[in-house]
Amino acid sequence: MYHSDLILKGIKADELMASQLEKALIGVKDQALQQASKIGDGATRLVYYTSCFTDNYQDVCAKLKEEDLRFLDGIAEVVKRRDIIYRLVHIYFEEIFRFKTREQLSAINSGLLKAGVIISASTLNNQAFVIGITTTVCLGIGFNSSIAAWTGKTAALTVTGLGLYGIVQQAAESAERLRLQAPMYYHALHMQRLEMMYFLVEPTFMKAQAFDSDITEAIINMVK
Repeated sequence: MYHSDLILKGIKADELMASQLEKALIGVKDQALQQASKIGDGATRLVYYTSCFTDNYQDVCAKLKEEDLRFLDGIAEVVKRRDIIYRLVHIYFEEIFRFKTREQLSAINSGLLKAGVIISASTLNNQAFVIGITTTVCLGIGFNSSIAAWTGKTAALTVTGLGLYGIVQQAAESAERLRLQAPMYYHALHMQRLEMMYFLVEPTFMKAQAFDSDITEAIINMVK
């Protein structure tokens, strides 16, 4: 899909990327430091990784390696399914609407219609509503602009040498924020090996106040 193609291009998710990450994970000091030193914004992660060579901080090292592997898992899902943005948004709405009644869905739909947001759902049940809202959000102008802005920023990071490992650090920090802010959504993503991909939609979710505001207002903000 279009979003996944942009993402794959933006983060250089190819054989070279995989081999670079593998070198950073094999535990050889010189190779790990050399790989991390290529990253500008990844400098923070470089500092963290130096703990791998200190016995007292092996727990930190283990956490970093786990994050790297989970990031690779997420990239594998992007390559395999090509619908990463849709899945991230769909899982979010699944959690939101899991226990909503028909009356609640009808009230939300009415609020969306008043704001000019039309949900294509054949029947007003949870599953159909989730699919309809996910599709509407992913096709929305606001959401597409956010993804385009992110991929443009990522391309700039690569050109200026900030590179891949800075992206891994960004993804790890984003996942940790999500774990604290919305543990149920984090768990749902983690079960599908996608929590390290949350950073792709985090700016849009934060702008829409997806975890704080009324869900109707959040959907409107995501679309527009």
